[in-house]
Formats: sequence, structure tokens, C-alpha cells
Amino acid sequence: MSSDWRSKNKAELHRHLDVSIRPSTLLELTQNLGLESQSTSLEAFKKKWILTKPLKSLDEVIDAFTIFQKVQNNSEILERVAYEVVQEASEEGTTLLELRFSPSFVTQYSSLSWKEATDAYLRGIEKAKTKFPKTKVGLICIATREFGIDSVAETAEFYLKNLSSFIGFDLAGSEIHYPCKMFESAFTDLKKEKKNNPKIHITIHAGEVTDSQNIWEAIEYLGAERIGHGIHALDDKSLIEYLIKNKIHLEVCPLSNWLTQAVSDLQEHPLPSLLEKGVSVGINTDDPGLFGNSMLSEIDLCQNTLKMSISQIDQCLTNAIHSTFLPQ
Repeated sequence: MSSDWRSKNKAELHRHLDVSIRPSTLLELTQNLGLESQSTSLEAFKKKWILTKPLKSLDEVIDAFTIFQKVQNNSEILERVAYEVVQEASEEGTTLLELRFSPSFVTQYSSLSWKEATDAYLRGIEKAKTKFPKTKVGLICIATREFGIDSVAETAEFYLKNLSSFIGFDLAGSEIHYPCKMFESAFTDLKKEKKNNPKIHITIHAGEVTDSQNIWEAIEYLGAERIGHGIHALDDKSLIEYLIKNKIHLEVCPLSNWLTQAVSDLQEHPLPSLLEKGVSVGINTDDPGLFGNSMLSEIDLCQNTLKMSISQIDQCLTNAIHSTFLPQ
């Protein structure tokens, strides 16, 4: 069935570029740094790093990201990573691809500046676009909750100074310890600029492992026009009505939600129910480098595990296309 979906136009709106390194490249990079034995086979490496069963929490999954930070320690590697990610997406038939990364996160273990990291990723993307012209690509700038309010404000300022490099802004990280309302002051200038600039877009990670209150806060205090994950909106009837009325799209990542224990039973994932209620939802991979998934495998999961019909999956793909921040 994957081959049938490969030929359909697809938009992926929620994929972390810095955690999308293909396993063979990640193995090579870890070996170059002496973090992995030269004798380690690719299959053994995959068994060690790719998650196949849930961890205890989202925070534990976030801790596993460290290896991805450590290997991306120069511009050439970032450029290569971006190129390979666009290549893989194009080969799956993804025609609209939004990639996001946190400048503070990806440069934590290197001497690269935020601008140097951004430019390196963009060079890789531009190189890939010349070879895979059917796939349109844009970058979303992430502010990382764990680095604090001042860092989030600094990231928002960096985004505004480099608008030509990005198509949107995001807040990601541990929702439980860092709720959306906490960062209201850091978003003041961003929200003010957004009123006068239609090119500024905001999506916020919310309602993944917390209740609907954090989704409300993302919308009311941070100006979110899309929500990353947002699966716990299902618990709040008034929020469902608000999302539908205001056409706020949920970037849903089914396998990720199970592996992070945002949902305990994959077969009971709320994606089909949200769709049936009329909410705009899409299908995304989140972190393919850690989860070993792809857009095609996520679609197969929706069809075979979540028991979604072809028309329901088609609707998700259409929703995402209509909700992209990429200029059309």
C-alpha cells in the first residue's frame, strides 16, 4: 500500500531536522567522533538507538536527543544532514516539507553560531532542491523551553532578524515543567510584529503530554495558529469547537505519541476521533532519526493500526497541504 501513497501529494508540517539523521549517517558520524566502535554494524546500531517500544516519558525521549546534538558539530555535517532529509522526503513523494530546528539546541555542543547553523542547513536544502525540485522546503525556528525565558526571547529576536531564512516560529521541549503561559513575555515582540507581517507564523508544541489547558495557553498567550501534537484537545469540547471555528491545524505524530507515552495504547490514538469531529489534523513523523519512521510508514500505521479509511487519510493529507506555512 505504501507505493500507492507514494504517488500522492503530501505535506509534512512537523519534522525535527536535527533529529532526522538517517541511521547510516548517524553511525558514520558517531564512529568519526569515537562515540561508537568502528566494528559496530548498521543493524546493531539501529537496535541500540532506534526506539521500537515506549520509554517512560517524553522527557526520557528528549534526553536521547543528545547524540544528535554531539555529531552535528560543523557546518559541513549540518549541510549534509539537511540534504539527505530533503532527499528522503522527496523519494517518498512529499511535495511540501516543513523542517524545524532549535538553534540553541543544535549548537549546544559545537562552536557554531546560530546564524552559521541556520545557513548550513539552508545550503543543504538549496542543494537538495536543485536535484529534487518537486519538493518545496521551509525552515521553522524553534525556541527550546528548557533553556529558559531569556533564551526563548533571544530566539524570537533571532527569528525576527532572520525572517528570510524561516517560514515560522515554534516553542518546543518539556510541556510539563515549562507550560506555555510561562513564556508570554518572551513572545511580546513576536506577536506585535505578526500583526503587521503576514509572513510571520507561529506553531507551538502543546497538548502532547499535558491537558487541553496548555493548548488554550499556546493560542491565547503565544499566538499559535497551529499546534504541534495537540492530541489532548479531544478532552475539551469547547476547545474542539474553537479549533474548528478558527481553522487551527493540529500537527499529529501517531508513532511518536505512543513512543513518548503521550498515548498508552496506539490503537486508541485520538487522531481518527479528532478528524471525525471536524478538526483539521495532519500526519507527521516528528523525529525519524530516533523513531525509524517515515511518512509512508505513518500512513500505513494510520490505515492498519488506527483503522482509518483511505478517504480519512486523504483528508489528513489535504488538511496539511492547506495548513502549510510555505508560500503557495
